Amino acid sequence: MAGKMKVQYLDPNDLQVPAVRITSAFDDEIYAMFQGDIEKTGINQPLLVAKENETLWVIDGKNRRDQALLQGIKTVPCVVLEMTLKEIQLRNLVLNRLRGKTKASEEVMVIKDLSENHGCGIEEIVDKTGMKQERVEQLLRIGGADPEVWDALDNDQIKVCHAFQLSRLVDRSAQLRMLRMVLQYRLNCSDLKEGVDEALKIIAERKTEEEGIPAIAPPEIPTAACSLCKEKYPVRELAAPVLCRGCYAILITAYEEGRRQYEAELEKKRKVAEKIVGSEVDAG
Repeated sequence: MAGKMKVQYLDPNDLQVPAVRITSAFDDEIYAMFQGDIEKTGINQPLLVAKENETLWVIDGKNRRDQALLQGIKTVPCVVLEMTLKEIQLRNLVLNRLRGKTKASEEVMVIKDLSENHGCGIEEIVDKTGMKQERVEQLLRIGGADPEVWDALDNDQIKVCHAFQLSRLVDRSAQLRMLRMVLQYRLNCSDLKEGVDEALKIIAERKTEEEGIPAIAPPEIPTAACSLCKEKYPVRELAAPVLCRGCYAILITAYEEGRRQYEAELEKKRKVAEKIVGSEVDAG
């Protein structure tokens, strides 16, 4: 964190709110008191604001800034620090957790943003915020849970450990089925872990069984025996009669030779017949 701290009165319209952040949650009664106090006495507690280049980001005091805009307050007291957006997110995480009730889903989004967009590792988040490593790891994993799981978490129907166990189920429909069991039977985190472990075991076994089914082999190529050499060949390599190509060639050669001999015999007989007929004509 660099730069000198300053106290200034700033136009609330100039104060930007990070798209991903944690905001303190009020119940209706406390919020009404908060709103009424500002109407009567104005904003006395300075907002914590970070200056990044020319942008002013609200680190702590979004609700006060929003009320100033709603009530037409022209300027609000601010403590201004020179900070990067990464430092802003880390500070926002600390201050709102120290203040009390926050939405776990917002914690998830801030930690996920720090990890994915600011290169902030788990160890650094733990070091800068004082959060337990197990909680940070679980919150990062919860980022893949179904929105209905997030809602149950924000509404205090389940705890972070429940949401973490549910997020271990990749299939979101399975997450929701298990969530309904948690709500119906009030399962504690230990019981839920056993249930998720068993579900994952069944899923793994089914996958193994499916992968173990042998592929359907292609149909065997039909074969038949050659009439002459008696060897078996694929049907497409046989000619009628059922012969291999070699025997078929021999047969054709023999056939052609036999035909030539047959035709030669016929021609010889024809000539003999012509001579006999010629001799009989001359004698007549």
